[in-house]
Parts: sequence; structure tokens; C-alpha cells
Amino acid sequence: MKLETKNKSVELVVKTRKIVDIANTLKNKKFEEVFFTSMRECDIEALTKIIYILAEDKTFKNSTEVYDFMDDYIAESGKTFDDIYLDIATEINEKGFFRVKMTPEQLMERVNDILSSVNLDGVVKDTIEKMATQVVTEEFKGYKA
Repeated sequence: MKLETKNKSVELVVKTRKIVDIANTLKNKKFEEVFFTSMRECDIEALTKIIYILAEDKTFKNSTEVYDFMDDYIAESGKTFDDIYLDIATEINEKGFFRVKMTPEQLMERVNDILSSVNLDGVVKDTIEKMATQVVTEEFKGYKA
């Protein structure tokens, strides 16, 4: 996938080690989860990190250069940050780096699925802890310690 401005051409290449680097950089071992959450929130900082990692041949010396490039790219292409995320998601999907390969419609459903970014394990754990505390409190009401 190529992003081009009049001053710079950036080749984004999706590889296994780069996908792992993105997950580690964004501090989540579940790449798909962190990618779609960042995309849904239009997290610009995460997007710059993704572009920095996917860029071939050390195109950028630092993340500041990525921000400058994105400003130029958006101005010249007329695209938005959401558009860039979608282009990258499409490339990642085509290369088979999500759990299942999705049709364009399925990809958009996944992008818009707010529940997919909810940590259900955490929600269930918190709820069980609160319920257990209430039950124990009620059970031992009136007893002196």
C-alpha cells in the first residue's frame, strides 16, 4: 500500500513481525482488538505509530516526521484520518492478518461494532466481585467481628 504526497512516497508493508510490533507498541497482545479500538476512536497517535511501523526502509526518522507527512497527505489527498485507517484495515484484511478474512461489508460492520471493543471479561469480573461483596455483606450483617 502506498501513501504519496508531492514530497514523499511511503510504502506500507504488512508483515507478521510488524503486526506484532504494532500490538506491543499499542500495549495490547490482541492486535485485532487494539487496532479496531484505535480505529473506532480515530486515535491519531496510534495511527502514526501504525504508519511508522508499517513504513518500509525506515522512511521516517521519528514520529514527528509521520505527523508532518500525515498533514501533507491529508491536505493533498482530501482523505481523513478515518479514511487512512480504513485503507490500512483493508490492506491488513487482504493480507489475512485478522482472525478471519472479511468482505468489505463485514469489515465495515466490525469497524462500527462498538461491543467488539468492550472488555467483556473485565466487565463480568467486576460485576461478579460487586455481587459477591453484596452477598457477603448481607450474609454477615449483624455479626460482630
